[in-house]
Amino acid sequence: MEKLYYLGPKGTYSEKSALEFLKILPKKYTQEPISTINKIVDLLEKNPTCVGVLPIENSVEGIVRQTIDSLYISNVKIQAQIEIKIEHYLYSRGEKKDIKHIISHPQALSQCQQYILNNFDKNIDLIHANSTAAAVLSLKDKDKTHGAIGSLESNLNLGFNVIDKNINDNKDNKTRFVLASKDDLKIGEKTRTSLVFNTKNEPGALLSILEIFKKYDLNLVYIESRPSKKVFGEYNFFVDINKGIEKIEKPLKEVEEACNYYKFLGSYPIL
Repeated sequence: MEKLYYLGPKGTYSEKSALEFLKILPKKYTQEPISTINKIVDLLEKNPTCVGVLPIENSVEGIVRQTIDSLYISNVKIQAQIEIKIEHYLYSRGEKKDIKHIISHPQALSQCQQYILNNFDKNIDLIHANSTAAAVLSLKDKDKTHGAIGSLESNLNLGFNVIDKNINDNKDNKTRFVLASKDDLKIGEKTRTSLVFNTKNEPGALLSILEIFKKYDLNLVYIESRPSKKVFGEYNFFVDINKGIEKIEKPLKEVEEACNYYKFLGSYPIL
């Protein structure tokens, strides 16, 4: 049986989105938690029949850099997208007054920064973990001065004290997750297309690309720049278009011809 990889351990928001993706996949997959986003993408490169779940954007903190950068250098394509509501909990062995260190994924810490500022000393020690569930699991080896931020599911079989719940600063906090694979899964009507490109280093180069999208009346629902990691000062632009590839092949061909670099990242349904 093929595998579905997600950012682990069990109890992450990635696992929660994986369970939703499993409902629409055409065949069964064995779930396997993986410690990092880069490892998931590497496994997908080596195993074309497997699929992976990757966080790509948070409504508060924005782009997930590891995912975007990993997709850029791989042959993995986006197959579907889903939004998951984020509700963070604070756990500990001790009580709130005991906590001197808080562990979580960097994005979760950022999403709860006002809560942390309002409830703890300014010298509180913030510790990064690979995922929220890994942060909560790490409390098994910590004393009562440590707390961890994670999902409701991350503590279900661990039994740590619930210090506070729904602690994210923005109560409408959501994260976009994508299902990725090298194989085309053909799992629904394609309604969004993602791509990455960089332009010539000259005045108006980006504008000329954007004018192609305007000419064909295409709405860019997302655009983000990231360093190319090849030339200092050179940037890649990641773009989401609210149409499937079948409807925009001609404009994308024009975009490709006008760019220094162009890569199609996938055309897929929004669940």
